[in-house]
Amino acid sequence: MQSYEENLATLCTVLQRHVAAEVIVDEDTMLASDLGIDSAELMEVLLEVEDEFDISIPLNILPNVYTVKDLIAEVEKLLGTAR
Repeated sequence: MQSYEENLATLCTVLQRHVAAEVIVDEDTMLASDLGIDSAELMEVLLEVEDEFDISIPLNILPNVYTVKDLIAEVEKLLGTAR
């Protein structure tokens, strides 16, 4: 089982593929405003996250996910490693 820090690093790597090189993705990064990810691209990103972590992310969590920290918290819940 991976640690929170390892999961966060993996998630940031996935997200970094979808933004300009000068944008640094960390826990406090806002998904929409900082990364500029629109709803269509968010769906693509979520599919990659699901593949990377071998989970299925329910769409009903999305209204409460604003930051990378919010997203990794949901990923960890789905992995059964929530803190």
